[in-house]
Amino acid sequence: MESFPPALVPLAAVSFLGDPSWIWLDVREPDEFEYGHLPDSLNIPLSRMSTDDFASFSKEQKFMVVCRSGGRSGRVVHSLREQGFVNVCNFSGGLIGYNLVAEKHVPVLMH
Repeated sequence: MESFPPALVPLAAVSFLGDPSWIWLDVREPDEFEYGHLPDSLNIPLSRMSTDDFASFSKEQKFMVVCRSGGRSGRVVHSLREQGFVNVCNFSGGLIGYNLVAEKHVPVLMH
């Protein structure tokens, strides 16, 4: 059984972009997601999230959880790990951190 650390810095995490075994879970609000997001990411806003949203996933599913700066995604990682998901990582620094290391930036809505 694989197990990943609870957080990965963007430079390490971006190596998983495009890997179909990972689900990139964006927990920002719909307006933030529409403004800009990583390709193929799934948007489930933290404010509307429930355990039912994850009932169809294996506890072994790999999730990289992302938000604007890493705070909301950190809370989601903690919650999912408490529910028994073992391969859940916080994209530390969020999309702001991603934009510091990526060639192609993702627009980030700053409330």
